[in-house]
Amino acid sequence: MQEQIGLIVESVSAQLAELLEESKLALLGQRDFRVENAIQLRTTMDKMAPILAQSGELRRTHPEIGAQLDRYKSLLRELQEIIRHLRVMLLAKQASLGPRQSHNVAVSRWISAFRQTR
Repeated sequence: MQEQIGLIVESVSAQLAELLEESKLALLGQRDFRVENAIQLRTTMDKMAPILAQSGELRRTHPEIGAQLDRYKSLLRELQEIIRHLRVMLLAKQASLGPRQSHNVAVSRWISAFRQTR
């Protein structure tokens, strides 16, 4: 059982590390951060929920898993920071869309008025 838990923690940590790299590229503007990315992050983290619920006991009974749990914990801290930056990026993008939408509405009204005068 301990080996299986270790494999799960390793696998989830590897997936999370990959998703973190993709998220960092999104922050740099080299990738898009989409709903699917957020879902993948959540799904990956959900796999660890049962293990994290027992992490204290696992550390006591199977100390060799401690390093793997520490790596996962470190990735979560990094993820927390990335999510803060992504949130700011998305809020900025949302704020920039407001004036664009207003401009599009104004242009649409202008075109409609222009057509009526012809």
